[in-house]
Amino acid sequence: MKLKVGDKVKFLNQIGGGVVTKIVSSQIVNVTDDTGFDIPTLVKDLIKVEPMQGAGKLFEQDIEVNVPTKQTIQHQDTESYDEDTISALRPIPEMRNIDKGIYLAFVPHEQRWLITGDMDVYIVNRTPYTFLASIFLQSETAFEGIDYSAIAPESKMYIDTIGRESIDLWMKGIVQGMFHYDSGKTVLNTVSADFKVKGSRFYKEESYVEIGCLSAKALLISLAKLSNVNSIATIDEKSKETIVDKEDVQQEPIVIRKTKLINPDNVLEQYFIEPNVAEVDLHIEALYPDCSDLDDRSKFEIQMDFFRKCLNDAIVNHVQKVIFIHGVGSGILKNEIIKELKKYKGLHYFDASMAKYGVGATEVYFSQNTKMI
Repeated sequence: MKLKVGDKVKFLNQIGGGVVTKIVSSQIVNVTDDTGFDIPTLVKDLIKVEPMQGAGKLFEQDIEVNVPTKQTIQHQDTESYDEDTISALRPIPEMRNIDKGIYLAFVPHEQRWLITGDMDVYIVNRTPYTFLASIFLQSETAFEGIDYSAIAPESKMYIDTIGRESIDLWMKGIVQGMFHYDSGKTVLNTVSADFKVKGSRFYKEESYVEIGCLSAKALLISLAKLSNVNSIATIDEKSKETIVDKEDVQQEPIVIRKTKLINPDNVLEQYFIEPNVAEVDLHIEALYPDCSDLDDRSKFEIQMDFFRKCLNDAIVNHVQKVIFIHGVGSGILKNEIIKELKKYKGLHYFDASMAKYGVGATEVYFSQNTKMI
């Protein structure tokens, strides 16, 4: 049903109606009722009132009829309520006591009309730990890093204010992070959560629930339940005794795996972990096992030279994805890799899975037309 300004309409799910005074979007219009209030309403919740023709007009006329009765019916005066009072009388959804975990929250500015106007976007940390978060939004061509920060326990972090026209940008993305605390007996695993939100949810009032920690109604997206986050290390009384007993025992030496000889015509051949996906370890020990006689500059040049060979091989052979493991260190190698990737168009890159690689790997996606700028 198409509506235009000036059309008379009736509400489908409640008594009353009014006149369309503004077209907000293809799905929402403003309806001014008899009291003069503008009410944002979904088009699907309205019925267009067509003008009566001929005898049909008689049904719209008020006809006074005197009906004899033995009872006198006394009418009580109807109280007049202002809009704030009416709003207060509406049933309020039960406040949701959300589970411990990490959430993405969309909070409308206009809490009375939840499906219109701007929204604030938050990351909510409902855990007793500090959460170190990194946020990416996904489009058809790239991942865009939006924000990164530390969120205190039992608190929220403001990310952005978005208009309804920007909702499409927030329908898909990834949040990565790790939990930090000063002292404890457990180390929790990292979090890497992708989220997808149907656009229609933003235009349904029932999608918004009262959230105590936000003191507002919000559309809440669960990213990670704390109960589902595994621990990767735990200390208990028994293990402490074991550590003391073996305190003086030397650890086994680290064994460095020597790499195969590299085929110069097909550098990535030995690094494929699945069809069209390669994982390349750029640590100097993996590329040059006997590196004790090399200075730092020589090591760096070997790593960058091999990176460029792998990059070129991926482009020539139309490889879909390569994960480069560069480690953390001082960040020089990673920065140089990023600088090199920026010389190409038709590829995009971002930090690889924190759960698998920590913060020491970069994931690169290639398109069919990747080439140097």
